[in-house]
Amino acid sequence: MGLKNINRTFKTYEDVKSENWKLRVESLSIGAGEDVVIFGCGEWGKKLYSLIKEGLNINILGFCDNNINLHETEIEGLMVHSAEFYVKYFPEAIYVLAMAKNTYDIKEQLISLGIKSDNIRMMDGSNAGKLTRKYFSERLNEQYYIDEDYPSEVFIPVVKSINKDDNRDFRIYIEKGLISVLEKEIDPLETCGMNQYEDLYGKYYDTNSIDITGQGETKVKVLIACSHKDKAGLSNDNSEFYVPIQVGKALTDIKMYELCDDMGDNISDRNYNYCECSALYWAWKNNFGKDVDYVGLRHYRRKFDITEEQLRHLKENNVAIVHLDPIYHDNIKNSFSAHTNNINDWEIMKKVIFEKFPDYASAMKEYETQHFICAYNMSIMRTDIFDKYCEFLFGVLIEIENHYLKEYDRRDRYLGFLAENLTSIFIMQNKNEKQIITKLIPIIG
Repeated sequence: MGLKNINRTFKTYEDVKSENWKLRVESLSIGAGEDVVIFGCGEWGKKLYSLIKEGLNINILGFCDNNINLHETEIEGLMVHSAEFYVKYFPEAIYVLAMAKNTYDIKEQLISLGIKSDNIRMMDGSNAGKLTRKYFSERLNEQYYIDEDYPSEVFIPVVKSINKDDNRDFRIYIEKGLISVLEKEIDPLETCGMNQYEDLYGKYYDTNSIDITGQGETKVKVLIACSHKDKAGLSNDNSEFYVPIQVGKALTDIKMYELCDDMGDNISDRNYNYCECSALYWAWKNNFGKDVDYVGLRHYRRKFDITEEQLRHLKENNVAIVHLDPIYHDNIKNSFSAHTNNINDWEIMKKVIFEKFPDYASAMKEYETQHFICAYNMSIMRTDIFDKYCEFLFGVLIEIENHYLKEYDRRDRYLGFLAENLTSIFIMQNKNEKQIITKLIPIIG
């Protein structure tokens, strides 16, 4: 198997997915008779279990997950426990990380608990990414091509289409909902390309449209949301523009950065649901943008593809919002619900918007019937727009949180996922403001 299959031609995407999984399992290098804990109870964890329970002669001890609501339950006849439980009783086991995201965070967590780095296995997705790219490239028409600058380790390839009317590029991330139309030889963006995007979100300008010939005196500060478990990707960030902030500081005694989200007015102790948005809340409530023109947020392993000179000229170009390329989803509502398995979240979000923010009701209705999302809660906004954004974002999120707190405290990051949709709705509502669209640069390693 392995690299020799990269040049194979596959008839269907199901064949590609099957081969991708074989490559991932092969990359784990698990020996016969070894004790194995599968970290992750989602789709990836269950799929991995189904592949290795019969194909490899190993002893699967059970599932591990950070979601406390799953602890002491069963999946596929195996118990689910916390990381602390398995580390206490099986410190020499092999821990296989079965998730699409946050694998490096989980690895750092296990190392901090005493597990040897060599005993932590992450599935190598580089060859899987190459197979997927090859499959897409064989089916995309001449208007589309794979963005080869995007790391092959990232499973979702980026496709770029050319708007022939004015020679502008329209970049869009491929989502699994496009597979069906590709296999039917239908142009996936024929009815939802740049024109539809601009009707909903406003004019599409990428960073190349920023004129950098002026004085360039814009003051920009972008918070980098960092965890106490992660230190990657910060060494090359210019402190003139980028400031790391430790999120979820109230939940740990470990202090990694000078700026923390538990200072002043904060929701640091609820970071387990708000995710990187606890940094947004801190910036908003503690007047982080008082001395600058623009305030932003990015992740420690995701960057904006925007230069320092372009940042210095945002104000001269009358830019209101900088955000990432859209992701295409076949069904926005279903794609969100897949993250939390709770369709009620969506309906509660709608209800809060209709009641508390009626001006956004029309955008909400349009949003759930279209195909684009501006994901990851990453943006750079003019300070007046940022304040308006946070009033809307947290006005909705806190209402939703209070609804659930009447019965129980969830810990499944649902508010962070909802925030991605609310950010998209906010951008739709403000589509007449000038926006700059930037590529996402993931930091692998």
